[in-house]
Amino acid sequence: MTKKRVWMLVLISLVFEAHAGSSNAIDNWTNFSQLTGKPEHQKWLQAISDPRAISLAKRWKTLRGFDAYDLLAKHDIPGELKPGLVLNKENVANYPWLKDYLPRDYLNSLKSDTGFVKQITIVPTNTYYMNEGVLKATLAIQGKNLTPTTDDKSTLVNPDGSATLLNDETASAIPYLDPKNGLQLNWSFIAHGVGTETLIFDPMISNSCDAKGSLDVQYKGLIWWQKFHGRQSIEPLGSIDDKDDLIEGGSLYVVSPNDVSGIAAVRQRAALGSKTDDFKIFIPSMRRTRVLSGNDAQDPMYYGLEVTWDDWRAYWAKTDTATFEYKMLADRLILSSPETGYIYRSATMAESQCAWTNMEMELRPVWVLEITDKKGKYQYKKRTIYIDQEMYYAQYQEMSDQRGSPFRSWDDSRSWRPFDGDAQWDHITVHNEFNNRLNIITITPDWDDRGEKVTEEYFDVDQLRDL
Repeated sequence: MTKKRVWMLVLISLVFEAHAGSSNAIDNWTNFSQLTGKPEHQKWLQAISDPRAISLAKRWKTLRGFDAYDLLAKHDIPGELKPGLVLNKENVANYPWLKDYLPRDYLNSLKSDTGFVKQITIVPTNTYYMNEGVLKATLAIQGKNLTPTTDDKSTLVNPDGSATLLNDETASAIPYLDPKNGLQLNWSFIAHGVGTETLIFDPMISNSCDAKGSLDVQYKGLIWWQKFHGRQSIEPLGSIDDKDDLIEGGSLYVVSPNDVSGIAAVRQRAALGSKTDDFKIFIPSMRRTRVLSGNDAQDPMYYGLEVTWDDWRAYWAKTDTATFEYKMLADRLILSSPETGYIYRSATMAESQCAWTNMEMELRPVWVLEITDKKGKYQYKKRTIYIDQEMYYAQYQEMSDQRGSPFRSWDDSRSWRPFDGDAQWDHITVHNEFNNRLNIITITPDWDDRGEKVTEEYFDVDQLRDL
């Protein structure tokens, strides 16, 4: 055999090996995009077929030991539940098995004449993963056996006693790739953060809709978020100055309407379970800054929003084993919104701006995390989070009130980049099942020069208000 032929065989082998990590998703999206003929589906296929995406997907599969298709293969899935299936009020009753996959609130919405989702289209399951910084950090702690534990103050700590999420060596890692209980699953979800090291929403538009499906008020604002330790991708690297006790920070500035314009809020998560978050909000009508407590975090962010400060960025409640019980119920499959926002929005808004005329959903393997209030003083008796087994992020959430009745549901779709695994947000749907109020939030993420754009002033509320 000639040397040239040997090298050709090696090259073919490497290409095949790289493609193997995501071939199921690529093959299915190839068939699906041909079926629909939609440009957005063809662009998504091109994005997940990028050699950088294929390589990163394969490396994450090697680390985890599986991808989404390996997990789907373990389940007996109805033959009708496949890409291209369209669900609506006229046919939903034909699929009695749907209750095992589609969250209750969506199923009820499809059945109703006044539901906030009119139609659901099933798309192929994707293979998701995080950025290379998280991959390298997770590989490093696996190699050094730096498995953390939760101390008696509800702080995640390394074997040497350092706080896991403050230590530059461990702060970016997923602490438990294969969580064995609810507390471990909770920490991996928190460690995922928001899927990036620096986040910018410019703008975020929140439609607050009444029980009849009419627009009450539309809010427009800006959001910034930053991871403070273990930064590996976006400048500044390592740790942010003067954030020794804080894991992450989020800030909000409200632009409109006029009655709330100028509201500025900053919340920074403390690593120690015994320490309260640094949480301040400037209220322009009062011309003063309020210091908020954990109890205040249960209030809506402002009038008409179903999002409380503890729901901000999907879940920002303090981990506290004295107050909450963390239980991993099972692993299962659910239908949820795909993370295609970097290429295209997976849901189409109605003219009313208070419903989705069509929403795409894919079948996802998830762990079910149930967080129960043990003291009866929290806004929710239970928060049930469906955490993706590839991404360690919430695919869907259900919250009940203190009577145990359905209260709120939360679904979001990420703006996720296949070529590097970085993620921000694209759209969020928050529904109050008790009074039928709805928030539809749409987001334009800013990806460019984030390291220069987000500085320390954004996490000082008295400077933020004057920016």
